[in-house]
Parts: sequence; C-alpha cells; structure tokens
Amino acid sequence: MNTQRKIPTAAEVLAQQKRDHAPGGLMKPAVPAVAPKPSLPAVPDTRTPVQSYLDDIAPASIVGRMVKFGKDGTFITNDDGETIADSIDFVALCDQTLIGYIKFNGEGTPPDRHMGLLYEGWRMPARDTLGDTDVRQWENGLDGKPADPWQHHVYLVLQSVETSELFTFVTSSTTGRRAVGNLLRHYDRMARTNPGEFPVVRLKVGGFNHRDDRVGWVSTPVFAVVGRREKDAGLAKPDTTPSGDLNDAIGF
Repeated sequence: MNTQRKIPTAAEVLAQQKRDHAPGGLMKPAVPAVAPKPSLPAVPDTRTPVQSYLDDIAPASIVGRMVKFGKDGTFITNDDGETIADSIDFVALCDQTLIGYIKFNGEGTPPDRHMGLLYEGWRMPARDTLGDTDVRQWENGLDGKPADPWQHHVYLVLQSVETSELFTFVTSSTTGRRAVGNLLRHYDRMARTNPGEFPVVRLKVGGFNHRDDRVGWVSTPVFAVVGRREKDAGLAKPDTTPSGDLNDAIGF
C-alpha cells in the first residue's frame, strides 16, 4: 500500500532553517545541559510544640548542673570544677537521653542544634545534610587538624540518690559516647526484665594504653551499675544488693 509523502511548504522549510541554523548560515553549536546544583534536603523538625517552645526559650537543654569528664581523668561539675566522688550513687534517667549535632558559633552567639530524645524515637540527621562539608573551610582543632564544626553530642541525665539533685553528663568524645552507649545497652536489657526501673550508677574511671607510646595511658569515663531503682520510687532507697542487677554491671 502506497502512502503519499507530505511535501513541506516554503514557509515550513524557512521556519525549520531558522530553528536549525545560527545567523550567517552556521550550525548552532550544541549547548551541553548543565545539571542544577542539588540543594541539601531540609532536616525534618520532629519536635513537639512543647519541645519547640522550650528550645526557643531555653536552648541549652541541660537539666540541672552540667557534668563533664575532665582532661585529668575525673568527673567534674562544670560550674565550679569540683570533682565528683566515685562513691556517690546516681539514678541514670536513661529515657531522657538527648542526642544530636551541635555547631558552636563563637562567644555571644547561640549554637545551632539538631538534637532530640533518643527514647522518643528521634533519629540523628545524616551529617551531610547539615552543610559545612568543605574540610578546607574548617578551623583547626586542638590537634592542629581541621575539626568538623558539627559535633556529635550525647546528654545523659543523672539524679543524685542522696539529694535528688539533677545533673547532665555532656560529652562529644568517642570514649564518652561509648560509655553512655554501654550504659544504654544495659538499660535496654533491663527494659525486658525490669521495665519499670532505672539503673543506679557510680561515676568511675577506666582507661587503656594508647597504641602510640607517646600518648600512653588514656583515661575514660565509666558508668558502673551498682543497682536499680523503680522509676516512680521518689526518694526511696535504691536496690543495691547483690541481686539488684549487679550481675549485669558494666565493668571498668
């Protein structure tokens, strides 16, 4: 079956030539397509209205007094630099553990935070979604090497058994986060056997010999589990008997 081919009109040919050719009769060079620069995905805000409001008026997120693990290998209260004795019992309020990233912006400027409560389902954003990924723009840290401005922090809330005073252990070091992680693993095991209780801990010091002999001994924080306490026990004395979960204590 023959089909009749349509012959373009002069006007159609002229229009096609204008589309295909540059002025002067030269073929237009192909222009490579430039892919748009991808934008960083927004970090989802999973906070409740209450959390959002409190973050605005009290962004520090520190409950009570701040506790840090000092360079000399001791736990200290940040406001006065006093050492915390390793004989003091604390209830570890593990379900209030706060995790996330913090970027400090210099003196007088509030830090940027992406943090949430671990046991309320908050997940840390991927590091590359926060920006500041060009290592060449990073300032040098204490070791003289570029330091990531976004630091991975963990906040662990502790309550004194004796006085009910609240403290928050704050850490961004690898060994500090590992110490909290070990405690939270213990808490997760307790959740299966004793779901209505918190671990009772003492702030101990562990350590290891660094593989670099010039560094030597490295002190590390340890949360030694010495018992457990009911979550709604108020000021009741915690169970620190040998049967009080001590067989699952975190060693140091």
